[in-house]
Amino acid sequence: MLSAVLRSDIAVKVSIQIMNAFVELRKLVGQETLQHLRLSGIENKLIEHDQKFNKLFSALENNELPQRGVYFDGQVFDAYTFVSDIIKSAKTSIILIDNYVDDST
Repeated sequence: MLSAVLRSDIAVKVSIQIMNAFVELRKLVGQETLQHLRLSGIENKLIEHDQKFNKLFSALENNELPQRGVYFDGQVFDAYTFVSDIIKSAKTSIILIDNYVDDST
């Protein structure tokens, strides 16, 4: 406070340094708040993933696995039939992303 009252060059420099210190302190507090928000978001996602893993592990332990099949519009198809029909329905060409899937699968 004394540096704001005094008119000397040193007092002006000290006053500027004090203001810069407060500005840096505000930036530091703002960054800490952002980091806290990010960490709490990560914690929430981890808790959500843990719950999903626990659900999966309990299903595996109790043999509650769904029937195998390919789901399309709510219906269950055999994978061979599903892929074969898609390939046969192509009019000019089809691009297969999985190298192991073709009409002979």
